[in-house]
Amino acid sequence: MSFEQEWAAHKNEAAMRLNGSGGPDGGGQADLKTNDSGKAAAANALTTRIQPAAGTAGVTADESSGSAVTAFKGWATATGLKDALEEWTLQVRSLQGRLANDKSALLGAKRNFLLNDLDTGNGLRRLGGPQAPGLYGPGLHAPAYGPPVPPTPPVHGPFAPGTD
Repeated sequence: MSFEQEWAAHKNEAAMRLNGSGGPDGGGQADLKTNDSGKAAAANALTTRIQPAAGTAGVTADESSGSAVTAFKGWATATGLKDALEEWTLQVRSLQGRLANDKSALLGAKRNFLLNDLDTGNGLRRLGGPQAPGLYGPGLHAPAYGPPVPPTPPVHGPFAPGTD
């Protein structure tokens, strides 16, 4: 087999893999979808159940470990428990921060999908694609918010620019 024949075989194989994604015309699924209600439910669970439960567990461990540190005062066990309690407090704070970030990501996903869709549409329109209606009517232009602001009138008198 010559180099040209082998190269052609590899190109055909790659083209078949690119076109074989399973969607219509080999282009994948027709729409990118997101489960907004599922993300909202997960964010609600984080807010109402998971974050409060993690906070409660952290406080309970702090209280019982704190009393144990006091009971073992003067022993090496007290020092070890105190170090473990400090690490536990850091871990609880870290977990609470991660849960807050997850909740924020869940709530921001809808906005991110919309922005990605708008950005893709703008890119296609720049390439000469069809002009689809946008958020505010034809195109993606924000509505006018009122008449333009008139220019500032000139200042006269002792404080006018250029006077001494």
